[in-house]
Amino acid sequence: MVNVSQESRAFFQTDAEIVKQKEKEAKYNYTEGDAIKLSSKALEIRLDKNKKHIYVAESGFFVRKISLATSKTVKLFKGHQGPVTSIALTENRLWTGSWDKTIKQWDLATGECLATLEGHTDFVKSLLLVGGFLYSGSSDNFLRKWDVDSLRCVAAEKKHKRAIESLAASESGKFIYSASSDGSVVKWDAEMMQVLHTYEGHDTSIYCVRVWEDDLWTASADKTVRRWHTETGTQDMVLTHPDRVKSLVLAGPYIVTGSSDDLIRVWDIGSSKLLCTIEGHFDEVSTLDISGSILYSGSLDCSIRKWSLDSASLKQYNESRETKLKKKEEEEQKQQSGLTAEEERELEELMMSDDDE
Repeated sequence: MVNVSQESRAFFQTDAEIVKQKEKEAKYNYTEGDAIKLSSKALEIRLDKNKKHIYVAESGFFVRKISLATSKTVKLFKGHQGPVTSIALTENRLWTGSWDKTIKQWDLATGECLATLEGHTDFVKSLLLVGGFLYSGSSDNFLRKWDVDSLRCVAAEKKHKRAIESLAASESGKFIYSASSDGSVVKWDAEMMQVLHTYEGHDTSIYCVRVWEDDLWTASADKTVRRWHTETGTQDMVLTHPDRVKSLVLAGPYIVTGSSDDLIRVWDIGSSKLLCTIEGHFDEVSTLDISGSILYSGSLDCSIRKWSLDSASLKQYNESRETKLKKKEEEEQKQQSGLTAEEERELEELMMSDDDE
C-alpha cells in the first residue's frame, strides 16, 4: 500500500516522492560542472562543427545558442509554440522539432525562421540530417523524410506502435535507426524507407539510440543500456542502472550514460565495468554530447554542465561522491540515534571500558 503524506504542503504526494524531492533539494546547485544556468529545462544539446558553440533545445519554446568561450547566450531562436525537443545542424542552418508538431528551419547567422514544415500530427521528438534529407520521428509513430532543398516530405512510414523517441544513422548514411517507446529499434534503408530489421529485447521505452561502426547502443526506461550487433541483431552487453536511462554518448574507450536518478555514469566498453559516477545535476540528465575528452550534459534542472573525462578527473569525481555518501550516511545515523558517527564510536569505546572494569 502506498503511504500518502499527511503534511499540509505535500498532499497527494507519496512519502517516497517527498523523500526524493528532499534529496533533490539537498543537491541543489549551479556551481558543479561549471554550470550554465538556463531559464527552462534542457531537452537536447548539440555542439556545432567547430565546437565553439552549443545549442540547447529548451522546454521554454526556443533554442539557445551559447558561446563555449564565454558561457554567454549569443542568440535565441524563438518561434515555436511548444517545448523544443530536437536539433539538427548544418554549417549555416538550424533545424528544430517541437511539441507544436512542426519542424522549423533557421538561418544560423541571423536567427531568422526561414521555413516551417508541417505534416506530423503529434509531438516531433527527434531530427536527423543525412545527406540532402532530414528525417523526423514523432509521437504520431511516423518516420518522415524531407528533401532539404524543396522542403517537401518525400516519404512517411509508420512501423512503430508507439512514439519514435530517437534517431541515428550508420556512418555510411545508408541506414536509419528509429528507437521507440514501444521498446523496439527499427533499421531502415535510408533511400527506399523500407524496414530491414527490428531489434527487440527491452522491456519498455527506448529513449536514445546511437550507432558506432557495427555497434548499436540503446538506453531505456527498463533501466538498462544495451549493445547490439547491427547486422546480426544479437546483444552482447547489458549495463544495468538503478533508474531510467535517458541519454548516452560514446567517448573513446567509454560509454557515458545519463539517468533519471540525476547521475552520469562512465563505463569501460572493453570490460563493461562502471568506472565512475559523476554527481552534480539535481534532476534528470536528459541529454549528452562530447568534444574530445570534454563531456557536456543537459538536465531538467535547467542547466548544462561540462566534465573532463581524463583519468585524474574520473578519480576526483569518485572521491567527491564517496565523501558525499559518507556524509549523508552519518547524517542519517544522527537522525536515527541523535548522535554523529564519531559520537557513537566514543560511546562504544566508553561502554567497552566500563565492561573491562
